[in-house]
Amino acid sequence: MLINFPYIKRASFVHGLDPRTKLLLLFIFIFIVTQSSNFWFVLAGLTTATLYYRQARLTWKETKKAWVYIITLALTLVIVNYLVTAGAVVQGMDLSQQHILSRLPFSHFSSKLPFVVPGTLIVSVEGITFVLTQLMRNISIGLFVIPITYTIDPAQMGVAFRGMGISDNIAYAIDLSLRFLPSVTRDFTATYDAQRARGFEIDKLRGGIFARIARLAPMIVPVIIGSIVDAEDTINAMELRCFGVGKRTWLIQLHPRSIDLCLVLFALFLLVAITALNILGNFTTLEGIYFLHTQGIPRFLLA
Repeated sequence: MLINFPYIKRASFVHGLDPRTKLLLLFIFIFIVTQSSNFWFVLAGLTTATLYYRQARLTWKETKKAWVYIITLALTLVIVNYLVTAGAVVQGMDLSQQHILSRLPFSHFSSKLPFVVPGTLIVSVEGITFVLTQLMRNISIGLFVIPITYTIDPAQMGVAFRGMGISDNIAYAIDLSLRFLPSVTRDFTATYDAQRARGFEIDKLRGGIFARIARLAPMIVPVIIGSIVDAEDTINAMELRCFGVGKRTWLIQLHPRSIDLCLVLFALFLLVAITALNILGNFTTLEGIYFLHTQGIPRFLLA
């Protein structure tokens, strides 16, 4: 997804937003949704992200590969975290009073030899709630990430970051990366097809990992050399145009609309309000303020 940058030109609400708006909404949403592990708070974030994603009018067929990657990564992170901690890490909850459902034989990491010792995997309502919350959080962030690559023209990415106050050097580096990576993919595909025409089969490699890497030289070397040559050509062209000497101008100009300003201001208001509630929750246990520091276990899990 990130290498091919599969931009899809379409008339939708999200497509019509300023690229800077979509980037700012992503960053602000991450800062908001990571401030609490309350089940209902994260569920509200997931609902908001789903409504936003639906406005992009992206189909499953178009985004299947991206979603397979995101869901696999989210499940892996959540499950590995749960197993590594043996179900004993639940943010915002006193585990001394947890509702234990089962205790399973398991292994724990130790700071002493042999570093792995027998232990118990705790399966509790709090642990299950935390796993569901983490999974919803990761998926909700993915709902904001995918429209970035599918609804923003790659030619506007560098301009968008420059418009957000980032320096010309960094903005242009981002712009070049988005143009350079697809070229590497194209060169790799062309090299692979050429080598297969000469009888090279990548799926029939034998030997250990180092032997396989050595036998991949007919694939890797041409791509690396070609990338270095292309990079040097780009550097020479930039030096001839005195890049970095003074302030640069961009061919594409972005013009935000009133809806962009309203969305960003509303998102910033939510960020400030939730951050304030989160800070106040450290000094008080009032229900209306302290909820961000509770787990908010669903009733159906306690039944």
